[in-house]
Amino acid sequence: MRDRTLFSGVFLTALGTLLFEVSLIRVLSFSIWYHFAYVVMSTALLGFGASGTLLAVRPKLGTDNLSRTLARLAIAAGVTAALSLLFISRFPLHPLRILEDRTQLLLLLVYQLVATVPFFFAGTIISLAFRQAATRVDRLYFWDLVGGGLACALVVPLMNAMTPPAVVLLASACLTAAAIAFATSRLPAVVAMLVATALLLAAPFGARLTFVPAGSKHLAMAFGKWKMTPHSSDWSALFRTDVVERSADTTFARTDEWGLGPRAEWPVQTPWGFIMHDGTAGTPLYDLREGKLDYLEKHILSLPYRVVTPNPRVLIIGVGGGRDVVVAKRFGARHVTGIELDPLTVELIQNRLHVINDRFFEDPSIQLVAGEGRHFVRRTTQKYDLVQMTGVDTLAATTSGAYVLAENYLYTVEAFHDYLDRLAPGGLLSVATGLFNYEKPRSAARMVNIVRETLRERGVEDPSAHIVVVHSQLLFAEVMVKNEPFTAKEIETLSLNCLGAGYLPLHLGDEGLPLWKTLVGPDSDERNSLIEDQPYRIEAIRDNSPFFFNFFRWKDLAQTKDLGPTHTTALGQIVLVLLLVSLTVFGALFVIVPLFFMRRRALRGVGRPALGILLYFFSVGLGFMLFEVSLMQQMVMFLGYPTYALSVVLFTLLTFLGVGSFLSKRFVGREARALPAAVGVIFGLMLFYSYVFPSIAESTLSASLAVRVGITVLALAPLGLTLGLFVPLGIRRAESLHRDLVPWAWGVNGCASVTATVLAVVLGMAYGFRVVWGLSVAIYAFGVAALLLLGGTNSPARAAAGKS
Repeated sequence: MRDRTLFSGVFLTALGTLLFEVSLIRVLSFSIWYHFAYVVMSTALLGFGASGTLLAVRPKLGTDNLSRTLARLAIAAGVTAALSLLFISRFPLHPLRILEDRTQLLLLLVYQLVATVPFFFAGTIISLAFRQAATRVDRLYFWDLVGGGLACALVVPLMNAMTPPAVVLLASACLTAAAIAFATSRLPAVVAMLVATALLLAAPFGARLTFVPAGSKHLAMAFGKWKMTPHSSDWSALFRTDVVERSADTTFARTDEWGLGPRAEWPVQTPWGFIMHDGTAGTPLYDLREGKLDYLEKHILSLPYRVVTPNPRVLIIGVGGGRDVVVAKRFGARHVTGIELDPLTVELIQNRLHVINDRFFEDPSIQLVAGEGRHFVRRTTQKYDLVQMTGVDTLAATTSGAYVLAENYLYTVEAFHDYLDRLAPGGLLSVATGLFNYEKPRSAARMVNIVRETLRERGVEDPSAHIVVVHSQLLFAEVMVKNEPFTAKEIETLSLNCLGAGYLPLHLGDEGLPLWKTLVGPDSDERNSLIEDQPYRIEAIRDNSPFFFNFFRWKDLAQTKDLGPTHTTALGQIVLVLLLVSLTVFGALFVIVPLFFMRRRALRGVGRPALGILLYFFSVGLGFMLFEVSLMQQMVMFLGYPTYALSVVLFTLLTFLGVGSFLSKRFVGREARALPAAVGVIFGLMLFYSYVFPSIAESTLSASLAVRVGITVLALAPLGLTLGLFVPLGIRRAESLHRDLVPWAWGVNGCASVTATVLAVVLGMAYGFRVVWGLSVAIYAFGVAALLLLGGTNSPARAAAGKS
């Protein structure tokens, strides 16, 4: 087969595979909880690893007619990719029931296998190509990675233009089109063209497929519990945004109005509907023609306005359906700036729903901005009398869909420094957060620790004088903070309002409960013991490990029964453990076991060098994924949107991995010097990402998205170039020892990557990104040592023996 034919087919395969992977992640983020997006990347790697195993077990595959084999595999990859989308649409998974319903646990395993199949066929194409062109792997790997990088550059605009389900079908068409490039005879080319055309024509109708949200998601609850009806639904690269409205059968209970004081009269004006992002993170919408929400007089959201400067200038982070803006104007705000992560939500409440909100948001004193709250706070020079966040779990956390197990960069110590910097003299920071049980607190207690740590770093000796914590006694608690101490008059005013509305002061001047007094108070052995003895982790968090909702210690997961449908549960961690175990088992069954039992005889003559090669590729797979996943997580804060972080990081790494691969041929025969030097470069880059890049990101957080993307590309390009050397140099070494080592190496690399995908998140949650990067460098160093000490040399005699 000619190189041009092989390289073009591999390019289209990589392009289709990455389009499929990222768009499928977006679909799964809506249909099931975002934790399960790990399934996609892990199963992609599992499929690629299993493909290497197949080739090692069946070494004659493709030897008689490589072109025909590759064409058939490409058609199979395209068709099964489309079928996997239909399967997800037809068989919804309910993740909260996996521990109590064996059918759901079985369905979880089936999901993993269904998602693996298209990647298995695509991976077999790449494995065959590597075996065919092992001596030209620098150029082959270049086209493979450039195809994947281009897909990452195109996937966001394509999903915005066509919807994610449509892009899944477009990716299926692209995978099938690779068969046209591979085919050297008419029949497979015609079949591939017909199938690709059918998938391409079907792509625009992908948005019409029905995807049922998991029963534990807020959207499912709206249809079930409240009997609401759908109003509109819009897909984008960032979210699926649904609007639901109440029906004649919709009824709300008092407990549905979180934050309402116990002494407020019931019934109150209830929501007209909700805006949902990826089936969750629901925020209420009110028909302002029905009234101006009089019940807010005894709602916890009104409390900050009792003590803030009259006619305040207000900044609201997380507009949602707009209730916080209504509160601000009701209590006399002269100007309100509202920041909303989802651009479509801003368009909805300003335009498409303007009749419902009685054109409220046309008020010239209200400014709505589509963007990420922390970026805006860093960018603006305006000072505010009140900065307010209400239950902002940040959409970047709740709808990430790619390696973000609820990391929340709005709730870190570094973020609270930014908020306090934006307060005018006497200004107030107000955060409404969840509080189910004030004797065993989670979110509110962690928020207090974050605020307290921030104040201590700002030189405040007695943070307790700057903090007020009040519980509404219905889920929400208000944590209020000032740069200056609260005055005696402010404390008295808040106390009287708590008495009138029935709020519970947890820490309010001299009032409060012992647990909360200790939390807010000075450092002491008693305070340290209190935090350590809590059933939940409530210590302050930072950008290096921004997992706000990681309340459960890993050792306690077996005992927890807290699996309610909120973000403050152990579900994410339990899912991670299940995925880590199941994917590791699948990797062993489909990759390692067949290789060991069926092909070990073929490699007996190679001896220790084979072990060195396999340890090397295992280390490269493990180390690369640890680095890649943690970089994606860190870049969510800098780029603002998880989909941007995913696509930009993948685009940069894959593109420059390709360039590094192309340049790797210059180091053939000099691996003993080149590979240790490459590890040294990675170590230097690890230090840069850990200690220098955060300062660069902090100083440029206010820049435009284009500038931040450019900075990200420049920062990651050297890493991609360096990492691009490892695989092609390793494949050349493997091929020189024994031809069958190439698929072995590919399979072991894929198996390690499967485990590393989930392991990176587990380690990041437990120890932070810097530790994960340091571990990655150590693993690369171990792999290079194994290769150089055990992996033999590129001797012509040994190469001839391996090919005989």
